[in-house]
Amino acid sequence: MSLMRNSLVASGAIFACRLTGMAREIVYTSLFGATGALDAFYTAFRIPNLLRDLFAEGALSQSYTSVASKTREAQGEAAAWELTNKVATQLSSLMIAIVTLGILFAGPVMEALYSGDHSLTEQLFATDLSRIMWPFIGFASLSALIMGALNMVGVFGLPMLASAAFNVTSILLGLLIGYFIDPSFGPKALYGFACGVTIGGMAQIAVQLPKLSKTGFRWKPNFQWDDPRVRKIWGLMLPSVLASGVTQFTIFINTGFALDLQKGSVTALTTAFRLWQLPVGLFGVATGMVVGDGRKEVAVHIAKGLRLVAFFAVPAFLILSILGTEFVSAVYQWGRFNQEAVRYTGEVLGAYSLGLLGYAGTKVVQPVFLALEKRWVPLIAAAVALAISIGLNYCFVYILHKNAAWLALTTSVVTTFNFLFYFFYLRRQLGGVDGRTLLSGLVKIMAAGILLGAVCWAGKAWFLQGFLNWTFPARVLGISLVCGCAGIVYLAAAFLLKTPELEAVRAKFLKR
Repeated sequence: MSLMRNSLVASGAIFACRLTGMAREIVYTSLFGATGALDAFYTAFRIPNLLRDLFAEGALSQSYTSVASKTREAQGEAAAWELTNKVATQLSSLMIAIVTLGILFAGPVMEALYSGDHSLTEQLFATDLSRIMWPFIGFASLSALIMGALNMVGVFGLPMLASAAFNVTSILLGLLIGYFIDPSFGPKALYGFACGVTIGGMAQIAVQLPKLSKTGFRWKPNFQWDDPRVRKIWGLMLPSVLASGVTQFTIFINTGFALDLQKGSVTALTTAFRLWQLPVGLFGVATGMVVGDGRKEVAVHIAKGLRLVAFFAVPAFLILSILGTEFVSAVYQWGRFNQEAVRYTGEVLGAYSLGLLGYAGTKVVQPVFLALEKRWVPLIAAAVALAISIGLNYCFVYILHKNAAWLALTTSVVTTFNFLFYFFYLRRQLGGVDGRTLLSGLVKIMAAGILLGAVCWAGKAWFLQGFLNWTFPARVLGISLVCGCAGIVYLAAAFLLKTPELEAVRAKFLKR
């Protein structure tokens, strides 16, 4: 399959997951607002969700698929499924231990995070929520392994939709159990949504099992772990975790600092990050997955992948940075999520948007970098990135006394550094990254982007005045008109400039 076709297929599945994930956040914020209670929920979910992000972003499934595919080619399908059983048995044992430790030590962890001017009630509430949600990581990890197994046999769409099953299940069961606990949806109703998270993790597995069964796989516990292939999977996984997890670790660090800011800061960071991830999920992750396919002329594919990312990420960056508050209002301004929360979250989203290009670019170069099996180089990048994150956050919060938007700015700095590190390292290793191909497309994309940005500024200044006081239909119509006009101008400029990516998309649809 071609780069463009794979990107479009992957983007469709990821888009569904991002939309249902956004729906989940809308339910949370509209019912509970930007409050200390919702901050506690997000904080309690942060550690298991951090581990989920590391696995779901490909660390486990990519490492497994790489080794299992080679085993299948060399020794046959039976050997590949035997390896799968060994990894599944070992992973299940590991997850039981991790979940048990997480539940046991949830109290001390939350005590450390809530070490500032917080009441014991807040700390205990967060601890209870954390203990309910810890099993989620076990289910999510097994789901990632199943995803890898299905990818090995050429099934890609369904595994990508597993996260959508999690989102839908956690919403519906959260509402049902939360209403049963507290019909007015006070803070205690969050216990219901915590239960929904854990059951949603089970749903991720349930939607994939029938397809896995049809492939011929049968679950048979296998404790023979002294297998070099199993060790190789874990060996490949560690650098992948370091490479893909810098942003997730930064978000976790931000949470600790945000708890010492005004109430609702953790919620603002979380909801803004959800909007920020929507374009990243569409184009950064999808392109990164298909570029790292081991084909020849890797440098050319990196250049094309970065151009493809830039074609979509540049307008997304400009729209979110200029119209961030308006987007937050159109999506989240419901129920108890008031105008003050919208403005605060809009500031955070604007700061996040500065790192969108770097994060999306990382999704292109990271899989290629990992394919070179430079296992310990990511440790250097991760160590430097986390040092930058902690240093900047400490300076912004405790010395300069800034708000959560500056924590988001730290994330943007770290993601940009992460991309530049991998890009220039790969450029050196490959003897170049086809700069002529890359620059010829980027110049045209940036020129079209300038026109898009001008339309967004004009729309914000002349058309969207008093936007937060508009009704919901008016807000949706208004933001749609401005973004639609900006998009038309961008595409027209890309057409006149003969941008290769636009031509490729047009040719693809005409072919269909």
